[in-house]
Amino acid sequence: ITRYTVSEGIRKNELKILHYLVLNKGKIVSRNEIMDYLWDSESFVDDNTLTVNIKRLRTKLEEVGLKDLIETKRGLGYILK
Repeated sequence: ITRYTVSEGIRKNELKILHYLVLNKGKIVSRNEIMDYLWDSESFVDDNTLTVNIKRLRTKLEEVGLKDLIETKRGLGYILK
């Protein structure tokens, strides 16, 4: 993140999630789209893994004053405000 400092501890998948949401800013992105972007579609990844990554990313964004940047659209996915 260039405007704020989120350097320590941000993980590769968290950064990839943020990157994908930025690429699709203003558009609702489904959980499946994000999972396909992050992981090889042939490998099995537990749905909870994405939830954990999103939660960690939100926490790190909140630490630098970007609370509620990622909004959950229940049953649809996520959107970057």
